[in-house]
Amino acid sequence: MDEIRNPADTREFMAMWNSVTADHLSHKLAGVLQQLSGRLPDTPVLDEAQAGALSPPLVRAFQVAASPEGGVHAAIQFLAEYRVDTSA
Repeated sequence: MDEIRNPADTREFMAMWNSVTADHLSHKLAGVLQQLSGRLPDTPVLDEAQAGALSPPLVRAFQVAASPEGGVHAAIQFLAEYRVDTSA
């Protein structure tokens, strides 16, 4: 099991906090997406994997929208340009 160490400084703490928060919100949003798709007429219900795949970029788009330089237009642009890097 990997040992979790304390952050070295405030910047590292904030990075860890943001990562944990984004993971939590993505998980919560995945459940909401499944429920929402079930309430929409003539729409297939998203399965857990589909909702889980959609939620991280949507959470990031929400962060873009909430940023001082962002907004809804910037969030939509982020989603329009979003690509998964599969070259690893």
